[in-house]
Amino acid sequence: MTGQAQRAVGPRARGLKGAAALFVAAMAALMLASIADKRFPFRGADEQGHFSYVAHFAHDDAFWPDLGAMPLYDLDGAPTDRPNFINHPPLFYWTALPLYDALTTRHVDFKWLRAYPVALTLAALAVIAAFGLRMRFGAFGFAVLFAGATLLDATTLAGAFSNDQMAVLGGALACLGAARRVSSNSDGTGLALLLAGVALCSVKLTALMLVGGFAGLCLLLAPGEKRDLKGLSALAAAGLILAVPYLILWRSYGSPAPDTAGQTQMLKDYIAEFGWDKVPRVSLAAYLADAPSLFAVQLGRSFAYVALLMAMCASALVGFLREERAERPVAATLVRAAALATAGVLCVHVAFAYRRYAAYGWLGDLYPRYYFPLLAVYGLGWTLALRRLAGVWLPRASPAAAADT
Repeated sequence: MTGQAQRAVGPRARGLKGAAALFVAAMAALMLASIADKRFPFRGADEQGHFSYVAHFAHDDAFWPDLGAMPLYDLDGAPTDRPNFINHPPLFYWTALPLYDALTTRHVDFKWLRAYPVALTLAALAVIAAFGLRMRFGAFGFAVLFAGATLLDATTLAGAFSNDQMAVLGGALACLGAARRVSSNSDGTGLALLLAGVALCSVKLTALMLVGGFAGLCLLLAPGEKRDLKGLSALAAAGLILAVPYLILWRSYGSPAPDTAGQTQMLKDYIAEFGWDKVPRVSLAAYLADAPSLFAVQLGRSFAYVALLMAMCASALVGFLREERAERPVAATLVRAAALATAGVLCVHVAFAYRRYAAYGWLGDLYPRYYFPLLAVYGLGWTLALRRLAGVWLPRASPAAAADT
């Protein structure tokens, strides 16, 4: 490389890092502004349920909680006569217990439990930025990712006290690990990041299915003549271990996502509050046709937003184009793996939601936030799709667009 080329690369690299830093700062600012605007506990994030899970650990010596017997706790840390509705395994709540105990000892407001998910989210944003740098997002790509994340209200719940933020960090680690491992199946650090990310996602069944499926598909679809058998074996072993908590729930309650008394009571209370008990039931076909709107309603947006949400999903098709697979094999692999994993989880998600709708009339299960763990790769897909649509205005010969990542 000539001296002139080296001088050109230096400013460009600094510019890319600056775009990544600006992305993290802007996302963090929106997250903190959102937290400041919401009282604790924030019902939209189920904070009282998550807070009560940790409080129950503090009051009970059991290593594994009885989900059917956990009460909700008030803001003084005292149990109420209402049952808790959270039905997740206890990993996140074990890790949050030391902070809860510290706040209790010092008589500090429990709203400061939010410091934990804030830290997890900041770490996730840093990892997503590292992913963007590796995949050559450029300033354009980071702007697209920021716009998409903001549109999906990713920052609204980012600082709320729930296990979602641990899943988002796990997904970000898995995306970065997959980018490295797909590039080279001898990258041990990439495999370690991938496995660590899947492990963190085990705090939520949907996150484990989504990110675990994404990880497996990345290793299966990776370009090259030889399959990554070592990576697949390690992932399969990790999957068996991480499935144990859900097998315990299945054996104890008949489902890995049990409908406890608290869950049932929560559904009935919300249905009565929102007036959904007075809404005529619709057929499965009508429910499926309205599913995009039900996702959008969670974000409080209009029909135009539904159309944009559908377009964002359709952008994943770029990973299946022959040209993208030839020019950017790693990026195309990641986008295809994310699209297929998302489609699989979406089918399960909608089926579960319709089952509860048919049983209770509940219309609130189609949460977009379940898919936030793969936000980094979704952003990659949006960026690739927009660059291809832009054509001559953003020529593929540019370093940010054309590099084989």
